Amino acid sequence: MSVAPSERDLSVLRSLARRIDPSDPGAHNNLGVLYYERGLHSEAIASFARALELDPRMTVAQENLELVQRETGYYDQLVAELREQLQQDPQNEAARLELGKTYATLGHYDEAVDQLEALQRQAPHDPSALVQLGLAEQGRGRQDRATAAFEQACALDPLSSVVRVHLGQSLYNTGLYDQALLTLVDAVHLAPNNPQAHYLLGFVYGELGRHDEARAATRKAMELSPALGSAHANLRVEKGRPAPRAAPEPQGDGPRLARGGRAHLNLGLAFRQRGYLAEALREYRLSLEEGEDREATLQGLAEVHLLRRDFAPALELYETLLQRQPGNARLHNDKAVCLHQAGRREEAREQYRRATDLDPSNGLAWNNLGVVRAMEPDDQPALAAFQAALRVRPDLAAARLNLALLHAQRHRYQLAVDTYREVLRERPDHPVAWNGIGQVLMNLKQFTEARNAFARSVEADPESAIAHYNLGFCLSQLGQFDDALRETKRALELDPYYVPQRFTLTVDLQFEESEIPVAADLSADVGAVTLGDEFQFEAAALDQVFAELAPEEARPEAVSEADPFAVARDLLDKGLLEAATAEVSQVIRRGGPVASGTTLLGRIFARRGLHGEALERFRAAQVDQPDSYEALLGETQTLTALGRGSDALEVAERLVAVSPGSGDALAARARARLLAGDRHGARIDVEEATRRLPGRGDLLLLLGSVARQSGDRGGARAAYRSALQLDPALMQAWYELGAVEEELGDLAEARMAYRHAVGLLPTHLEATLALAFLLRREDHADEAVNLLVDYLLAEPIALPALTLLGQALLDTRRPEEAVVVFRRVLQYTSDDLSALFHLGVASARLRRYDDAVQAWERVVDVSPTGPLAAMARQHARSARDLARILATPEG
Repeated sequence: MSVAPSERDLSVLRSLARRIDPSDPGAHNNLGVLYYERGLHSEAIASFARALELDPRMTVAQENLELVQRETGYYDQLVAELREQLQQDPQNEAARLELGKTYATLGHYDEAVDQLEALQRQAPHDPSALVQLGLAEQGRGRQDRATAAFEQACALDPLSSVVRVHLGQSLYNTGLYDQALLTLVDAVHLAPNNPQAHYLLGFVYGELGRHDEARAATRKAMELSPALGSAHANLRVEKGRPAPRAAPEPQGDGPRLARGGRAHLNLGLAFRQRGYLAEALREYRLSLEEGEDREATLQGLAEVHLLRRDFAPALELYETLLQRQPGNARLHNDKAVCLHQAGRREEAREQYRRATDLDPSNGLAWNNLGVVRAMEPDDQPALAAFQAALRVRPDLAAARLNLALLHAQRHRYQLAVDTYREVLRERPDHPVAWNGIGQVLMNLKQFTEARNAFARSVEADPESAIAHYNLGFCLSQLGQFDDALRETKRALELDPYYVPQRFTLTVDLQFEESEIPVAADLSADVGAVTLGDEFQFEAAALDQVFAELAPEEARPEAVSEADPFAVARDLLDKGLLEAATAEVSQVIRRGGPVASGTTLLGRIFARRGLHGEALERFRAAQVDQPDSYEALLGETQTLTALGRGSDALEVAERLVAVSPGSGDALAARARARLLAGDRHGARIDVEEATRRLPGRGDLLLLLGSVARQSGDRGGARAAYRSALQLDPALMQAWYELGAVEEELGDLAEARMAYRHAVGLLPTHLEATLALAFLLRREDHADEAVNLLVDYLLAEPIALPALTLLGQALLDTRRPEEAVVVFRRVLQYTSDDLSALFHLGVASARLRRYDDAVQAWERVVDVSPTGPLAAMARQHARSARDLARILATPEG
């Protein structure tokens, strides 16, 4: 059996979980693999599910999830739990939505569609059901139905940017690019800070041949959500390998993993990718001890030593690897970087040349060859190498920046500025490019424009010491000495030494590329060529740079919308909870108000049913904003959901005091009062809430429930009918109206109301049972049988419906079928008194008296003083007498 992870493992995984970008599906997938490697299967599945909600097309996460599901049966249990919740409470919209999403996650799209269509019937005005339905239809390849669902959702919520993004993607998938463009432009207009809208718009512009607009849209998306531009090595769960097991002889303070796996190797990679090099080194060493993939582990160790500037052990490892892979150009390049950084330039140049000879398309090695040759008086070889790098890798920003720096060092300012601008066309916020332009402008004595460039560099990377130093120097030239002192002080805090802009080496690490600044003593300025009067700087080009630096072209304010969390709220309303969580984190990172974001996270947790987590968030938000209406409302609703009536009422009093004119606040206090037993106060609150919000059917439904619990059936009936006039699709109102009509003795009206409820939601157990009881009461047992059979086709293990079906079969003189039904109930719960008693009745009608007596005696054994015990004893005596009479020969 698998063993629990050690405390060290748990600490490591918790640290990673806190630090990953919540909007990055690759990060969630990789964290899931690490959870799996430590035997934390439920956490692994949750991570894979988050990755798939953020990116439904992420096949590696889907495969990982399916493999772990097959091993653990996690989702089988979850589906059973959700179905049981729905049997107990068919109007539980959250459970039905979760069940639909669970089926979709598993790829069971037909079952997902069935649940989501039921949810749509239950809540026809809720666009979230339609959004999830559209996603499920996309999953099973019915794009036309997906488009129709998204169009319906747009009609219900015309101000939703999120719904328009999904509709735009559906139109894009069907090749309707013009319609997709109009839809996505509307999405951007509705929510300018919606990164997915900009990102998808970039693809649509590309399909229409509008490439400049495509690039601009993609850049904007990546500004809003950097994870859209990140690339990860997406880890896989090793197929067929069991969960970690204890070794025969555990060592150390925690369990060892089975030999031959990749647990430590994967964790080392995750640490290295996040810059935790000491932790990565430790995991790679453990990987070697555990006998994991040796070559991959040695390469990982070499890379960590290289990044830590431990050149001697790194070189030793690379030489070991090259003995086994002498033709590997990547390893030659990485070894050369070690030599270069260690000051062994000639050996490094030979290794770079070896790498480019082995693989002429290796742009990283060409770039590095350019760097090592840039130290020479003749810069033509360096220029040729940088240009070769850009020919094979036009996207290699490091090579372009190195080329620009070389031009600047040789006082070719026009070429330097042009090259930096090429970088900025792809990355408008690149801090190194802005710093480079600023230095060119400083050399040209254009101090005002240089100040703007350095300010852009600082804004893009507030931790850049060189940008703060340069901004301080520039401000001194402009006479702004106080500001210059502030910038210089900040620069000194970041790095006490000023180091000029340096060339950058590039290495191809496992699954990603990385950049390493050349050591300062290797990047000293090389004497410039004599320019004389030949140098001319184009004024038009300089004017264009100035225009790019003008204030109106600067990056927008961090959070410019009136409601910075508008997109997150939209995602939450559509049931896209992981995406909503990620968007909240992005807005907070861009400078959004933390308390508001924390409150919204509380709502997300509450929507998931994690009320304890939600309560913690709502209370944390009130530390900074004690009178936050949303936080107080959330806390009241959460305490009510937890059944803590007195606590909920205490918070509700504060809520109403903060917002005495709010109908929702009064409704929340009414629910808390009802839970606390104050029916009179609850009725006063809900009546006032309905006066303030007269068009709300849900409040009239609450009024009816309060009146019914108070014994006012007439008032309850009036409230339910008023609610249904506003919204005939309120299933719960039809059901409760039927119950009131039945209590008042109007069975025809009760039957009609129950039929409406069942028609809106055929899987509503209480409404189905109520209608079946009423049909039996009115001698329509055949109709009751048909109703219950239809219900059980959808919910085959609903025990109350099975028991009632058996009784209806007895009513219709079908005892043989009734016996089958009652025995099925007893397979699930062997002590069900009603099933046992009626099994006895059905057996007696079939003259199986011994079986009947056995069933009735079991009733008496289980509940000797229960209401069925006396009847069971009487029936058992009669059955014994009949059995004896029938067994006595005549005559």
